[in-house]
Amino acid sequence: MNQALRKDAQQILASSLQAVLPDEAVQRALRDFEPHGGRVLLVAAGKAAWQMAAAAVRTLGRIRKIGRASCRERV
Repeated sequence: MNQALRKDAQQILASSLQAVLPDEAVQRALRDFEPHGGRVLLVAAGKAAWQMAAAAVRTLGRIRKIGRASCRERV
């Protein structure tokens, strides 16, 4: 494979992986979100829940944090 093609393939792969990172996806999804009064409830579930929740908090800015996290080890 020639060097230019290899470089292009590496750039495509890196961009693709960056686009599907949980925190990056949440930040993109919430970038233009503006609540219109009331409460905003954040619920995250799954293997990437902590990354997604942290990204939401960073993206939304100042929020009041109330809640509980529960994790269980796989058996």
